[in-house]
Amino acid sequence: MSNWLDTLADVKRVGFGDKAQFQLKQEGIRAFIQAKGSTTARSKVASKTISLGDTLAVSARPVVNLIELKTNQVAMADLIRDAAYQMELAELEYIQKVLNDAAEEWKDPYYAEGQGIMKSVLDPMIRHWVRMSGGQAPALFGDIEMTSKLAEQTGFNGQFADALIVEQNNAGVIGTYLGAKVVNLINPLKGATDDPTFDINKLYMVPGFVDASMRPLKVVYEGDVTSMEETHIDDQSYEVRLDQFFNAGVVVGDRPYVGVYVDTNN
Repeated sequence: MSNWLDTLADVKRVGFGDKAQFQLKQEGIRAFIQAKGSTTARSKVASKTISLGDTLAVSARPVVNLIELKTNQVAMADLIRDAAYQMELAELEYIQKVLNDAAEEWKDPYYAEGQGIMKSVLDPMIRHWVRMSGGQAPALFGDIEMTSKLAEQTGFNGQFADALIVEQNNAGVIGTYLGAKVVNLINPLKGATDDPTFDINKLYMVPGFVDASMRPLKVVYEGDVTSMEETHIDDQSYEVRLDQFFNAGVVVGDRPYVGVYVDTNN
C-alpha cells in the first residue's frame, strides 16, 4: 500500500494478549583521559527494554441489503477488502500524527523548518548524518511535492549532464542530493477524495547505518484482523464487523535516529 511504515518505523507483530518489547539504545561506553593510577568514570551499559502499553482498536462495519447480496448486486468480498483498506489508512494517519507530535519537540539537526527547501537548513542536517555514519549519506524520503524540489537546489536548469536530465524526466526527481539517495513516498489518496494520506510537506532523513530497531517510531500490531457477522431480520441487512488492535509511540534513547525537515510553505 505504502512504503511509509516500512521506511520510518520499528514494527512488531504479537499474538492476542501479548506485549511487544522494544530495545531502546542509550548512551554507551565512553573513554576518558586522566592521570595514571586515577579511577576512571564508569560507563553505563547501553540499552533497556520498553513496551507501548495497551493497544487501540481500529474498526469498520460494512453493511449491505441481504437481497442485493444474494442476487450478486453487491460483492461482500469487495466490501470487506475496501473496509480493510480504510482501516489501514486510519491506522497510518494515527501513526503519522504520533510521529509528528513527537518530532516537533526535537531540536536541530534532527528537526528543522524552512520556507521551501532551504539549502542553508537542509544541507547541514544531511552533513550531520554523514558524520554520524562514518561517511554514508542518509536516504531522503518524502512525497513527490518535496523530492521534486531537490533538483532546484542542485542548480538544475535543463542544461545539466544527460544522465541527470534523464533521471528528472523519468521519475520527476533527481536520484541523489549531496550524496543522499532520493526516495519517493508512495502516498495513497484517502477514500474517494483527492487528499493524500501522508503529509506532503515533510522530508525525512533515514540513515542507512542503523537497523529498524533503532528507529524512534515504534508500532505494534496485536493479533490478526478479527471479523464477526450478523443478519438483521428487521431491515433485511447483512453486516460484518472488522477489528484490528494496534498502537504506536515514539521513544528516543541517545538520539532520534531519523531527521525531519518541514516545508512551512505547504
